[in-house]
Amino acid sequence: MQDMHKAKKGGKWLDYVLFSMDMHNVWASQLYEAIKEVCPDHMVTVGQDEALGAQRPSPFFYEDAADYTTVHSWWLNDHLLWDGVFAKTANKPNLVQETGIMYVETPDGRAKRSEEELRSILERKYAYAFAAGGAGAIQWIWNTNFYMDNANESHIGALRADGTEKPEADVSYDFGRFMEGIRDLFVEREAEEIAVVFPYSNDFSNRKLAFDATTKAARVLGYRLNAPFRGVGEYRLDDLRIRPAKLIIVPSPHNFDDEAFANLVAIAADTGATLLWTGPIGLDPYWRQAKRLPELLGELRHENIRREERLWLNETAGSGLDAVSPVELSFGARRIAETLKETTLREDGPADGDRLVEAAIGAGTLLWSPIPVELNERSESVERLYRHAMEKAGVSEDLIWLESGELPGVYGRKLRFGGGTLFTFVSECGFDAGITVKDPASGTVYAFELPRERSVLFAADGNGELLATYRPNEVKIMTER
Repeated sequence: MQDMHKAKKGGKWLDYVLFSMDMHNVWASQLYEAIKEVCPDHMVTVGQDEALGAQRPSPFFYEDAADYTTVHSWWLNDHLLWDGVFAKTANKPNLVQETGIMYVETPDGRAKRSEEELRSILERKYAYAFAAGGAGAIQWIWNTNFYMDNANESHIGALRADGTEKPEADVSYDFGRFMEGIRDLFVEREAEEIAVVFPYSNDFSNRKLAFDATTKAARVLGYRLNAPFRGVGEYRLDDLRIRPAKLIIVPSPHNFDDEAFANLVAIAADTGATLLWTGPIGLDPYWRQAKRLPELLGELRHENIRREERLWLNETAGSGLDAVSPVELSFGARRIAETLKETTLREDGPADGDRLVEAAIGAGTLLWSPIPVELNERSESVERLYRHAMEKAGVSEDLIWLESGELPGVYGRKLRFGGGTLFTFVSECGFDAGITVKDPASGTVYAFELPRERSVLFAADGNGELLATYRPNEVKIMTER
């Protein structure tokens, strides 16, 4: 009953949104051709004001109609990695084309954030843009427009009303110098071994759970497991054949396109990937029951989620986890009304919870959790399932964390290119942290101080030797072979 007053009712809403995506591409393609006739050397793109999850045009749909894709990262400061990953397609550069910090007030009308805090937030946004495989970032705006009758807009900008520079201006200067020095590095980037599928059928439906599921997946993978991942769209899965992933995660999609489902299973079977699917697997894009993999899963039925659920893993000795303890899951607030789980009618499962189904599909493996784990409250439970799946899939260790890898407010990863590596570390902590990591590819150990709320970036050649450091007068990277 909770959706009775919403206008977006019925399964046909999905058809309308998909139709609007197609019509947007027609419009964009026509404009593209017209612009190219006049200015053939100019690049053409489509603006996207933090539209992912808002049923607006997405790069995973419009990339063919533009030279590069874009995202504007504004309000979702807790999901900056997610913002970038799910705007980066395999075939086109992605630019964070408009980013900055909206003005926030205290209850008595004063600025809530200091200029130094604003600087650090902008720096994080620039850093995440590159960490997500993007082509860069542009600040909005440089000159403060103090004439605007809008408190959000009239306060923002790198330059104050009198023309003097705020601390955040240094972010563009410093990043510009750093990237200019390593500009030739950004070719032949290696693809991440983990791919997360964005479930557009659900996101375009009248019961949207995709935002919550994918942001939880991004937070657990990026911060708790220190595992880099790439995004792919439900309706554009071809990259998984061109650049196969070891682990493909479909986080709590519920309703899912039939053709896309068959394609995913075939990709896993052909490439040897492990396919981790959480939540109902037998719902077509219109939320209707569909028979999927009956020879493996048998007959399926849907059940309502309870406040507390339990998932059993088929863990083996030596995994580092207790083989007899279950994964506890909690679904608070409105979750028990919003979501479902799916069970098999076979009687070979435990009576005191649901089990993770493991089945061979061709050369690959299906891991199916009947419970939509990403929608539960316990991040540690999602972490445990993902770690189990990564071990099953044989995902390589991107970085060996020797210090501070357990801190959930520290993000760090490397982007490996044909001629070297870009390392990016971001603090979302209220305290400084000492970082020590080892690159297993070169055997080089890097140690440095990551100040609270700041970002540290540096580049190294194929042998692990430092090429350049972001803010070299402030950041010192110690190396050891």
